[in-house]
Amino acid sequence: MCLIIHKPKDAKLDLELLHSASQYNPHGYGLMAFTGPQKISVIRDQYTHFEALRRAYVHFAKHECVIHLRLRTRGHINHANTHPFRVSNAIYMAHNGTLDINCRIPGRSDSWHMANDLLQPLLRRNPNIIHAKSFQSYIAKNIGANNRMVFMDADRQKTVIINKSLGTEYQGVWLSNTKWFDSARFGLAAPNCNNGQLASDACSKLKLLGERFGQGLNKLNYCSG
Repeated sequence: MCLIIHKPKDAKLDLELLHSASQYNPHGYGLMAFTGPQKISVIRDQYTHFEALRRAYVHFAKHECVIHLRLRTRGHINHANTHPFRVSNAIYMAHNGTLDINCRIPGRSDSWHMANDLLQPLLRRNPNIIHAKSFQSYIAKNIGANNRMVFMDADRQKTVIINKSLGTEYQGVWLSNTKWFDSARFGLAAPNCNNGQLASDACSKLKLLGERFGQGLNKLNYCSG
């Protein structure tokens, strides 16, 4: 499932929470940060070693940043499947959840295929569409309530969070979920994991991915403004 953490520029991330998250998500981490005009700095490692993660975070702590910690569901544990993924010259994406999507390359994750096969062709052609509310709503509707996506755009120095309202705010930091770390330790409610109907509904929405999903994105390309 994974965990995404978005830390605004002036916020501080609790290192104890980061340590807990690193223990629950051992299959790689990535960090992206706005470090200058039209600039994103990115660090990735296919294994989540807390000390390396801590050093990376401390180095970029004065900047707005996004941290992705991976718990493998699909695809190998390797650098290729480590978030974030570059989806245009200036935009990177991190994903939390599992997508019912055609994975044409064995060993590559659903997130990798979403980034490379669906999002990259569109965003390389029209990167500004990521800031269109119609595009964001279409993505949210089709990936379902069990998924989150975070985009950082170096050109605009803006962060876009898909399904942001379904995450949790904690001490000025946004967390994509409260399942993949010791949430009770930090006074956060654990998620309800027994809601079978929610999982079923999310799955039915995810079935829309693939060719139909890509066609819908291409239609939105003409009304991004």
